[in-house]
Amino acid sequence: MEYFLFQVDNFIHADMHPGNILVRLSQNSTSRKRLFKSKPHVIFLDVGMTAELSQGDRINLISFFKAVATRDGRTAAESALRLSKRQNCPNPKAFIEEVEEAFTFWGTPEGDLVHPADCMQQLLEKVRRHRVNIDGNVCTVMVTTLVLEGWQRKLDPGYNVMQTLQTLLLRADWAKSLSYTIDGLMGP
Repeated sequence: MEYFLFQVDNFIHADMHPGNILVRLSQNSTSRKRLFKSKPHVIFLDVGMTAELSQGDRINLISFFKAVATRDGRTAAESALRLSKRQNCPNPKAFIEEVEEAFTFWGTPEGDLVHPADCMQQLLEKVRRHRVNIDGNVCTVMVTTLVLEGWQRKLDPGYNVMQTLQTLLLRADWAKSLSYTIDGLMGP
């Protein structure tokens, strides 16, 4: 899951299934002991179906995922409304209020029992009900993320995808601010 969330070249694999994933072990991992100490490489195959996000789409999608990970309902709703260049939501204010209300519940002890993937599914249901447009490439990334999260939940139920998302987004913010600081210090 973390590999998917940290795409290197901004290409998103849109046809993810077990037949398209290869795990390559190092050549000298013949013994069982070496196998568990080795660092396998995960390779995504069959990139016939891919999506590439524009810079604006990436910024909006990162803002959306960051808001979901930090349980900021208003920002999540506002970010969702920016996930299409042609937004036709008839009542953006009602959408924002409903999403905020849901996030407020998810932040309670009772709401904490709801799995993050179920929160995301409920959020996308609100997107559908309020007729919020999401561009195709952005939707591809969101659906692929949910598919991977479902696999991850079955393979390792203890893995916290929201914690990983928060860590990666924080790291991205830190790296961006560090780069900005270095550029400012080294610039003319």
